[in-house]
Amino acid sequence: TFSNSPEHTERKASSNMPFEDYIKLHREGIKEVNALEGKGENPYLRILADIVPNMNQLSQLSLGIVQVPAEQIDGTATKGRSEAFSRSFLPLLGNDTEFAHKWVHLYDSVINEGVNQTPTAYEYYNRFYIIEGNKRVSVMKALNTPYIDLNVTRLYPECDDSQRFRAYKEFLSFYADTKLNSFYFTKEGLFTKLYALLGKVPGEKWPAEEIVDFQYSFFNFSAAYEKLPEEHKPIPAAEAYLVFLEMYGYDFAKNLSESQFTQCLKKIFDELDVAGSDKPAALLTQPAEKHPGLLSSVFRFQPKTVRCAFIYNRPPQDSGWSYWHELGRQALTDAFGSHVETVALNNVAEHEAQAVIHQLAEDGYDLIFATSPLFLQACIHEAVQHPKTKILNSSLLANYHNIRSYYLRIYEAKFILGAIAGAMAENDIIGYIADYPIYGIPASINAFALGARLTNPRAKIILDWSTIEGNKPEENLAKQGVRIISSRDISAPHLDTRAFGLYAVDEAGTISNLALPVWNWSRVYEGIVRSVMTDAWSEDSSHNAGRALSYYMGMSSGAIDVVCSQRLPFGLRRLADILQTDITSGALLPFLGPFNDQEGNERVPAETALIPQEIIDMDYLVWNVVGSIPPLSQLTESAQNLVKMQGIKAAVENSDQTT
Repeated sequence: TFSNSPEHTERKASSNMPFEDYIKLHREGIKEVNALEGKGENPYLRILADIVPNMNQLSQLSLGIVQVPAEQIDGTATKGRSEAFSRSFLPLLGNDTEFAHKWVHLYDSVINEGVNQTPTAYEYYNRFYIIEGNKRVSVMKALNTPYIDLNVTRLYPECDDSQRFRAYKEFLSFYADTKLNSFYFTKEGLFTKLYALLGKVPGEKWPAEEIVDFQYSFFNFSAAYEKLPEEHKPIPAAEAYLVFLEMYGYDFAKNLSESQFTQCLKKIFDELDVAGSDKPAALLTQPAEKHPGLLSSVFRFQPKTVRCAFIYNRPPQDSGWSYWHELGRQALTDAFGSHVETVALNNVAEHEAQAVIHQLAEDGYDLIFATSPLFLQACIHEAVQHPKTKILNSSLLANYHNIRSYYLRIYEAKFILGAIAGAMAENDIIGYIADYPIYGIPASINAFALGARLTNPRAKIILDWSTIEGNKPEENLAKQGVRIISSRDISAPHLDTRAFGLYAVDEAGTISNLALPVWNWSRVYEGIVRSVMTDAWSEDSSHNAGRALSYYMGMSSGAIDVVCSQRLPFGLRRLADILQTDITSGALLPFLGPFNDQEGNERVPAETALIPQEIIDMDYLVWNVVGSIPPLSQLTESAQNLVKMQGIKAAVENSDQTT
């Protein structure tokens, strides 16, 4: 289906002049050789034996006859007559040579009779090197044949810890499910993302019809992508296709023609640039704001009215997380009065989010705040369709141009709570109940553990998880004699429990609250709304071209606070105030080295501090934490949905190992 290209047909029409074609191709080959030599590059066929000197010692597997994209045929297996061809298999020997006559005879035979004998090749890292049949490959490439049948033997590379090898292992799993070699990533983790976007599970064979649909979609996408100007092709076609699927979804993409892909690609050039820059999101500690000039002040500058919509996965009365955000929404009216209009939609399920966001955008809302990471994919899809609507998602690691993410540096408060806990723990053990093993959570656990060591060098943090299926962390900690515990940051309003924040539990089970971290989302929402009112929103983008934007605010902006109970001794309350003042001013950095992880590896050397992106990316636990990151398979079903999207790498990998 994919080999009968228009170029192939056009070449057949000129087959009555094979020598003229050879002369033309020979000239192109000489030109390519001169160009590559001018760059200091080897102009001839790549030789696998030079790339892998021990190739005869590698494990092998016969794949049989395989349809291979012509562009993935990289060279020849051994030196042989490698210099008879240019890098792209163009013939180099003169037209009066025996080689030229054989090449022309084969050229004429392929046109009139087809290929009578399949070339043989090695596959190594999904690139192909011809063992026998170099001239046949040269002829078929000259005929612009996009796919060439090869009798392939796979050479398995030696195991190592390189990203290249890890990515290839992922490809082998994908190949086992699909038998497709035309789709490949050089970065690890992307095949996992592909499966998620296609709604598939690794290890399940794809039906033939689904393989054809996928090939058809990627074939049309590649054709459209390759015709774009070079400045709009910052990444390989496979990676670009993955970005496209994130933006539009596979159900939409699988039926598009080349021309339709072209039109859609024009809308996501910025997203391709972000993916190509390979830079983390720009972390903004405060939204940009323009102040009115003198003339505007004289005439009483009036801000525009901004319409804001808030989407909650769970209603505020049932969820402490939603409750904090609801307080932030309500604060907007106090801050801006009639110049802001807000609406809240409660109990929105993940599968409903896209339709909800779509309707809000159609209704003309200026800002849409999706307050759960579960809504991230819905935000991405709708941002492409509504570029004038400002859509934000409360999450970490949302590396996209068309939406902005926002989160708080809660680890700053956890460090202070840890210092209080260390001083209060008479038996040197402290409990920490975490919820989801997602990015950002290890930073909170580690900051708490380091804070505890500040006031108690013997402190050990006993880690447990509330989202493990059937687990009862409070009972587990009680059995170990733990009396000081850090748990959820706030209870939902309707829940009659005091088991939140930092608290103490006596032998009778009575809870005494000691301190509480405060998520002041109002500072985030007020800053973002003000940036829109003053037309400063676009300044953050212009100052961070080619990067995603994420608001990451903490104590310095008033977005994070710590409230201490009067039950705490005066000295500890005073210590908490001093620590908060120093963190706010930047005089104290919670993640200042030296410190090691649980295996004893030095993670941060002395007098070195982690930068914000390194804090977000934490996927390890520090040495005084007793416990581990649970695998995905142990979590409740609702927790798994979130962890699949933003889970720590260790959670997913451990799940693979346990299953």
